[in-house]
Amino acid sequence: MDLQIFIDLQDKFDQETSLYEGINNAIKEMDRTCRLASAKLTKAHSLPQEQAKDVTESIKPQFVTIKQYIGELSQLIKPETFYRYHDRWTNVLQTACALVAFSIYLEESRLATPADVEEYLGFKVNTENADITVFVITLEEYLHGIISLFNELSRLAVNSVIVNDVKRPQHISAFASELYSGFQLLNLKNDSLRRRFDSIKYDIKRIEEVQYDLRVRNLI
Repeated sequence: MDLQIFIDLQDKFDQETSLYEGINNAIKEMDRTCRLASAKLTKAHSLPQEQAKDVTESIKPQFVTIKQYIGELSQLIKPETFYRYHDRWTNVLQTACALVAFSIYLEESRLATPADVEEYLGFKVNTENADITVFVITLEEYLHGIISLFNELSRLAVNSVIVNDVKRPQHISAFASELYSGFQLLNLKNDSLRRRFDSIKYDIKRIEEVQYDLRVRNLI
């Protein structure tokens, strides 16, 4: 019996194990960095709007690190195996996109575009759902990140009142409503995206309640 077939199989098992270890290490470090960036961004909820840029500047080093680990993933993953392993890192990339979205809003009060995500994370968003030829951030990951922004906006509306910025919730409400209208134009076929989109209405309602309370008290 030729035992070489078993030796070759073991070599493939070892290569697969090494690949998994590399992927898992990059994901673990990325997740740790995202959690640190998120903790820093949370400070924006307790500060006046004019101090928001100080908070977003403080997480720029974390974006550099996140970009580095996405780069490591891109070196490990061949285009033909992208979707084979994609589920392993998609959650952390959704989080990274959410961090970009909230940072852009805090700095410029606007929606983060796919181009912004590429600038911050170093890789293109596959907006056309084209065949995978290089490592990309999927359109679903970008949209999940934008949906996460609604929750941050509802928290920001409440916390703005706490720091005596009673005008800010009006701007937040207008932005959130316009963004929600944009999402309503999408025919979301992804089950996870559709479920999360359905939850947006609760964030919108929370923002509207802040507006209502301010009007009842004649504060706006």
